[in-house]
Amino acid sequence: MAKKIIYILTLYITLSACSKDFLNQVPDDRLTIDQVFQRRETTEQYLHGVYSYIKDEANQWTSNPWVGAADEADMTWAREGYNSYFMNLGSWDPTSNFFLFWDHYYMGIRSATYFIENAGENPEILRLTNGRELLDRYIAEARALRAYYYFCLVRQYGPVIILEGDYTLPVDASLEDLQIPRNSMDECVDYILSELNKAMPFLPEWYNDKFMSDNDYGRVTTSFIKALKARLLLYAASPLYNGNSEYSGFTNADGKQLINQSYSEDKWRVAAAAAKEVIDISRFALYEVRNGDEIDAYTSYRDM
Repeated sequence: MAKKIIYILTLYITLSACSKDFLNQVPDDRLTIDQVFQRRETTEQYLHGVYSYIKDEANQWTSNPWVGAADEADMTWAREGYNSYFMNLGSWDPTSNFFLFWDHYYMGIRSATYFIENAGENPEILRLTNGRELLDRYIAEARALRAYYYFCLVRQYGPVIILEGDYTLPVDASLEDLQIPRNSMDECVDYILSELNKAMPFLPEWYNDKFMSDNDYGRVTTSFIKALKARLLLYAASPLYNGNSEYSGFTNADGKQLINQSYSEDKWRVAAAAAKEVIDISRFALYEVRNGDEIDAYTSYRDM
């Protein structure tokens, strides 16, 4: 037994002599945030986390309030958590918190911002032949995702708070510190468009053999960005936000007008041009069901 102990101590001393840092290793599950952005694998995992804030909008009961809150469908599944059903009945009020996604998307925005600010000089990725190109693409993806999360907020809440700079607050922050004013609707639209335009030069129109493996389906592309811009500009041009006098009293505490009270026909022109860009992408077409040579419009819409 004594010999075994001596052998173990000798092995420990030998290993310690060979490497001063032998016992000073950081387990993979104990990385600091700075170390995350020193490695390719963990940096890519962080970006996957930014993607994880995308909601499944095909889920019309827990993630998508639009169908249940409109007249196009009758939501009749009375199950716990299926809030579209209660909205359909009118059985809700301001305290119900159905589809409360405000904090969810701001967490996604924070995650994307942190990635943009810290991933750009990853040494392991930069050692690759296409390292700079790869990092630029990853950052563009995060920038486009951040813009998309702002779009999701604007779609649901109208004008929201655009967080630029360091908005880290202490845990004992006062209520006054937390009262960050909203940006106007036009400011929100301009910011989202600006971020999408910054991301576009670094992204492919579509993923092909040069960029894509089987695990890359669903990444941000310029096709996605063009479609998002078209939808955002359509909202901005709509009567809801384009010179709507019913929102004349919708202001910040300092009197700042959040919905522009001047109607602009030019917003429709810009929205139409953005939609035309999407139409002109050769990869997409309307879904069609045909009866002989004729398009069955009703069945096409229903089956789509």
